[in-house]
Amino acid sequence: MSSGAWSCPHDLDGVCQRVQGAVCEPGMRGCVLEGKVRFAREEMNLPRKPVKAVAAPAEKKPAQPPKRRLPF
Repeated sequence: MSSGAWSCPHDLDGVCQRVQGAVCEPGMRGCVLEGKVRFAREEMNLPRKPVKAVAAPAEKKPAQPPKRRLPF
């Protein structure tokens, strides 16, 4: 039995860009792999609905220092 690795081009930090706003799970409904591949784990082969991803908290940008005015 051979094994392989695959990286989804629609995965962006764990969020699927093809199924907008869903957690990226290979083989879920709407995934490019749905029905095309067979996974080693049987639970991955069952039809699955997408799960909504939790929004990542926005990073606060540090406050900009005040601009200094030159004396001339």
